[in-house]
Amino acid sequence: MQVISTIALTPNLQSMVQYDFNVGSFAQFGDPWMVPRMDHRTQRTDFGNMSHLAIRQHLDAENFTEDFVLVDAYTEQSHAIWWVTATEESEFMTDLVTGLGVPPVAYPGENFTLWQSHILTQDFPSEYEGISSGGASIDEIIPRFDFNVPYDPHDPQDPPYTNGQNYSSKEETLYLTIAAYIHATFPEVIYTKDPKITGRNISANAPPWCVSLTPEAAHLSGLLSAAHLSGDAALMEWSPFGIWGPRLPYHSRPPRPGDVIALTLYHDWDNPRWPPPGVAAPFPGPTGPPLPPRIKSSQQCAPRKIRRPRPAPVSMAAIA
Repeated sequence: MQVISTIALTPNLQSMVQYDFNVGSFAQFGDPWMVPRMDHRTQRTDFGNMSHLAIRQHLDAENFTEDFVLVDAYTEQSHAIWWVTATEESEFMTDLVTGLGVPPVAYPGENFTLWQSHILTQDFPSEYEGISSGGASIDEIIPRFDFNVPYDPHDPQDPPYTNGQNYSSKEETLYLTIAAYIHATFPEVIYTKDPKITGRNISANAPPWCVSLTPEAAHLSGLLSAAHLSGDAALMEWSPFGIWGPRLPYHSRPPRPGDVIALTLYHDWDNPRWPPPGVAAPFPGPTGPPLPPRIKSSQQCAPRKIRRPRPAPVSMAAIA
């Protein structure tokens, strides 16, 4: 995501913005949700006295029409940025609320309504990812937004939006947004027929086998296995295993040596492979096999209030 700064981008300010993006993107696991783009285009002190709409129009005239993150004089104190949408998105949102009978507030001399969100920097990566992947819109993260009240593009949106998430807390985020999709083979996996496990992880017509990484393989990859955990937490680390048959809807058998097994597992925050939150790990990681790419959890991409057709996100996979 391109960063535009209306003030001088000092080393301290750049480090702070990068740190907040790293924390909110879980960059310590080597594959961040979002990387802020701070380059030759970033520092635009000539925008200092312009409205956000004027900045949007100026960038459009320079053939930069994407969404961008706006850093201003209050960012360093508030740890918040502005997400400014593309003109096309703003026009879409205006048409949407106008069609609902609640057009936005119009100001003289402004030829269109700019849609933007003032949001804590650490919250922005996951919120943007959830909105763009879930087919939702920016209204989800505009403070005090109400479809029954006209949207005001001049609203200072103070205090900025926050979802209240502590992205540095393992307890709050371990099973919310951190997940990896990997492929493994024997002897890297273990399996079970325990109905207490299989009954929680597969449907009635799926095979009675569940698999997980061995503790040794999980530790090497910086991931959690069922053997590390207990109770409901362990159930989340077991995945169904099945083979599609030529005639039966679902033909099952125990996994065998040579089978390539897909698993969805969570990162082990306490594994020495990973640096602390806010510090970006290299990708792939410093030791062990290549890191599996992150996939979004169902919680993070839950349906939002407004939808429209968007391309389906492409799942990534890697051989661990």
